[in-house]
Amino acid sequence: MTYEQIADTLFVEISVFTTLLTAFMLYNNIVLYKMSFKDKLSIMLVSATVLSAFDGIWHFVDGNLTYKILNYACAYIFAIAMMLGTSMFTRFSLNQFGLKMSSKKLHYALFIAPTVLTVILCLTTPWTSLVYSINEHGEIQYGIIFDYCLVPIAFMYASSPLLQSIYYLIRRRKSNAEKKFYAQCILVTSLLIAGIEFIQLFILELDENYLETSLSSAIALTFFTTNVNTNRFVKNREKIVAVETDLNLAANIQTGSLPSAEGALVNHPDIIIYATMDTAKEVGGDFYDFFEIDGTHIAFVIADISGKGVPAALFSMTVKTMIKDHASMKLSTAQISTDVNRILCECNPEEMFATAWIGILDTTTRIMKFTNAGHNAPCFARKGENFEFLKNKHGLFLAGMDDTQYKESEIQLQDGDSLLIYTDGLTEAHNGSGELYGEERLLKKLNSADVRGGKAFLTQIKEDLQAFVGNAEQFDDITMLSISLR
Repeated sequence: MTYEQIADTLFVEISVFTTLLTAFMLYNNIVLYKMSFKDKLSIMLVSATVLSAFDGIWHFVDGNLTYKILNYACAYIFAIAMMLGTSMFTRFSLNQFGLKMSSKKLHYALFIAPTVLTVILCLTTPWTSLVYSINEHGEIQYGIIFDYCLVPIAFMYASSPLLQSIYYLIRRRKSNAEKKFYAQCILVTSLLIAGIEFIQLFILELDENYLETSLSSAIALTFFTTNVNTNRFVKNREKIVAVETDLNLAANIQTGSLPSAEGALVNHPDIIIYATMDTAKEVGGDFYDFFEIDGTHIAFVIADISGKGVPAALFSMTVKTMIKDHASMKLSTAQISTDVNRILCECNPEEMFATAWIGILDTTTRIMKFTNAGHNAPCFARKGENFEFLKNKHGLFLAGMDDTQYKESEIQLQDGDSLLIYTDGLTEAHNGSGELYGEERLLKKLNSADVRGGKAFLTQIKEDLQAFVGNAEQFDDITMLSISLR
């Protein structure tokens, strides 16, 4: 095998490899790193892929008059890709170093106009021969515009980032660590292109069209893309860790704001209370609350905020604080709901809302007065009887309409009575088949439970729920509040 045959074989393999490599890097940039096709790095990768692909095709059609049109097309696309790729490299470096064009006209003159001019010149070159021409042997010949216009412009584009990086590393290397990183990447990328071209031209003496641009561009751009995206990934990971830390802190704050049933209501040993909240995300939109208004009145609250995550958690804290503040004024549950609803409607730019159940128990008479603002009906059972839904006329959810007037209902409680208040995340939990846990299944479990009230009661409900849903992911918060008398 002759030296030329070896070079041809090597070229074919490298051309395919570089095309696939840059295409793979482009795929990663868009799919893995979520960059758009408009991203400058994506455009550079598209240019490198096109350079590699058409460089390979050009190698086989150059010197064959049969493929004259294809030869022109390859040369045309090659020139456009070269101009576009190098200009994007310059624009990318300018952005990273914080350098901006003083005017749009200057931007168009330096970056848009040369590319448009290249397109026009290449389209007309079959008739003008200004950029390329094909001799009698079917070989591409460079025209005067290519040698003295397009190549210098491309060289200017390619050398500008190199000069910027050298300046930054010498004069401003201590001012910004991220810019220093990009300066190092650009410097190494430029040196890679120059080094590979030097080896090809002066050591391997490959002075033909092919392999001179695509190989060096592909290798250098692969290095550059890998480093840039790795840096992006590290920065994003740092942001994710920071967000996770903040969310964990927010979750601790939210959990800490909920009252603990352990040791609660010590002045009322005849009242057994327990509550749980399981959030679908780190922080949730549900909340429960119970507190003594005075020596003979205890407030119980449960609410479900629209949405999930941080916005819902923030809104829930607002609602929780408002309800507690108004309850401390010894207002009725209807008046509490009416006032809180009106205030929420006045200051609610995100148009969030909340369903809520508010009850106030008079411990001397054992009368529970309550208001339901669009919330699920609680489950209630007399001693020795089955649980049933405590039906009453619901009012509109909170933060719905500012003129809503809520009604108050009441129920006389006795020894052995049990009340379960919950959010819809319980009954709307689903299994792998999409079947909901539902109200009927909930009532069945409540009526078959060994105990009625306290931690063991809610534990049995949660165990039955978990057995039903299995490994199916849940998308709603699940909150339960159990109240029983003895």
